[in-house]
Amino acid sequence: SADANAMGYQSADANAMRCVYIAGDTCQAAFEKAIKMEIITREVCLSATHDISIMSIGGKRFIVLEHAPHPSWHLVMGREPKAVRIFKETMCTLNGMRLWCAGRNDISAYVDEALGDLAQVTTARATARTFVTELLYGRPTGRFLKKHAHLRFMDAHVPEVQSLLRKWHGRSVLHSILTCGRLYTDLVSHDPALERWYGELGVKFNTFMCGSV
Repeated sequence: SADANAMGYQSADANAMRCVYIAGDTCQAAFEKAIKMEIITREVCLSATHDISIMSIGGKRFIVLEHAPHPSWHLVMGREPKAVRIFKETMCTLNGMRLWCAGRNDISAYVDEALGDLAQVTTARATARTFVTELLYGRPTGRFLKKHAHLRFMDAHVPEVQSLLRKWHGRSVLHSILTCGRLYTDLVSHDPALERWYGELGVKFNTFMCGSV
């Protein structure tokens, strides 16, 4: 796409291992079903931080980026700055994968080089996913349930956001907040309104957030 070219994505060499980009929830669901049906085999995870693995099908091996948003997502979001940043991160990650195919050393080094200034925040956000899954599921896996996949892109690495997540988890209403529209994208700005409604509704807060009041 024009945006992909503008963000600096470079096509892979014809002789290199193929790079596959699982773009969006529908493609991810179909891909996971193919793995369960043993059509595709996951051979090794190269980077849990960046969700990069080597897969194979019919004896053909390829490198895969999973759980990434569809390349049109930032357009649907009206080129919202955060959505554009995540799109840029995705294109840079694909470039890192392409470079790895030529060198085959530590993939994280290639991806971080391709990410440039975005590398630190990308890694921090990935690490913070374990914090969020610990709160939601009691397991620091960093892996979200399918219905919570959107939370991968929450800025849970920001100390102020982590503090709010702990607060609402302690009140047993975190799940309803994180699954209500797009509140998860900016908890800090929404917190005063959430506090007001929590104070007024008390035990009815959860059902209110789910649209049942």
